[in-house]
Amino acid sequence: MRLGLIGPANTDTAALERAAKLLIVEYQVDQVIYLGEDDALREFVMAHESEGNGHPIERQVARVAATGSPSDIEDVLVQLRGARYLEKLRVAPRPPTRAMEMLDDRIVLIVRNKTTLGEDDVVNSNVVIFGDARELMFKRFGPRCFFSPGPLTGGRLGLLDDRSEAGGVELRAIDIGGEILWTEPIQGRGAKVMVAP
Repeated sequence: MRLGLIGPANTDTAALERAAKLLIVEYQVDQVIYLGEDDALREFVMAHESEGNGHPIERQVARVAATGSPSDIEDVLVQLRGARYLEKLRVAPRPPTRAMEMLDDRIVLIVRNKTTLGEDDVVNSNVVIFGDARELMFKRFGPRCFFSPGPLTGGRLGLLDDRSEAGGVELRAIDIGGEILWTEPIQGRGAKVMVAP
């Protein structure tokens, strides 16, 4: 599974659009986790919701493919892209609720605000993702790590990937232009067992 991570965009819907496109199209993530709830998110969702004409997007595609003009086809393709974005978009839950994901044998805890974390949350997680940092942040404490892409105005995104070429789970920091800034392996939960002869 690949998880894309986007920090709060506040009012910059265009930046949210670019970030979602980069993660979904270029990095082919399975889900995009948005670490806030703001005007940019609301505008993004409204822009990509199906029009209220009562026709599911699949029927619109079939109709336009058979009889539509080039501009009609382009409009439907934009709607399809938007539907794809919304299908993969998840929003981190409101505090004090937490979300959890499993990547390989790693437990990923996702919160908007790190102050909602308790000791048990941290102890039982390999990766803690939060959205309220002022800038890109990565800290490792023993087998655990804490990560935030920071606000989207900083131009940074995150990617958790259990399909990395190196094997195992990797956390990557990516800039909004698609360049990988750094990659960190994420340690698994299993203990290594040695058998003596």
